Amino acid sequence: GAIVAAIALAVVVAAAPRVAMAWSALGHEVAGSVAERYLSERARAGVRAIVGSEDLGRASHWVDRMRDDPARYWQETANPFHYITVPPGTRYRTASAPPGGDAITALLAFERDLRDAHTPLADRQLALRFSLHIVQDLHQPLHVGNGRDRGGNLLPVTVGDETSNLHGVWDYHLPLSAGRNRRQWLRRLEAHGLLRPPRAADTDYQRWIQESIDLRESLYPPPQQVGASYFRRYLPEAEARIALAGIRSAAWLNRVFADTAPAGDGDAATERPGRSWWRRLFGGG
Repeated sequence: GAIVAAIALAVVVAAAPRVAMAWSALGHEVAGSVAERYLSERARAGVRAIVGSEDLGRASHWVDRMRDDPARYWQETANPFHYITVPPGTRYRTASAPPGGDAITALLAFERDLRDAHTPLADRQLALRFSLHIVQDLHQPLHVGNGRDRGGNLLPVTVGDETSNLHGVWDYHLPLSAGRNRRQWLRRLEAHGLLRPPRAADTDYQRWIQESIDLRESLYPPPQQVGASYFRRYLPEAEARIALAGIRSAAWLNRVFADTAPAGDGDAATERPGRSWWRRLFGGG
């Protein structure tokens, strides 16, 4: 049937992940497209000044495309920016982030880069694209790790005749199991009432985190064999999280640009080059 065919497609397309990369390119594209619907006029102008006509779907998964870049920044520095660790029974605190940072400390630092009129345009572009990616990553429940299994990467499962892991199921197999393209995903989210304008509470990252923790805890222990019944059970959860990832991406951008002048053409950066936080810390990668 359709489910079996979709599972087979997921197995073929999705190799076992080498490292956390949430929601696959498709999931990020869908979330970015949702975000684009709900940008304020000021945010839309700010985004356009930074990345031009690049659509937010493509911008949202640019970070994962850069993972093959051999630069130290992409191979080492940026890896921790895709996830946070919150053991069961605890609450996330930026003070408990590891020395290299995590998704939230990076998100807050990228926000400062976007708000600083002296940030060079190239660093603004990085900050915008990475921020979108981080907001969306944190809606994948296993990017809020429990501190025991690297966000499910250490828990092997079998999908069809392929060996994967719990994280890979949520990153790749689950979104792809629906057998939809980006447009079909958007139609599905709309038809099921999952799309809505952002609200003030949508910028609260503690809310994103707690929702992911609540869902994460329901995923343990994982089955050894993941099949159609697993996809039927959890695909609605994934749909809801991807929809919220897009809505909250827009909410975050709307807040950042509400009191931030749109980026210029780099003249201000030329007057006072400065160095972004990650360049200062890591020598530019």
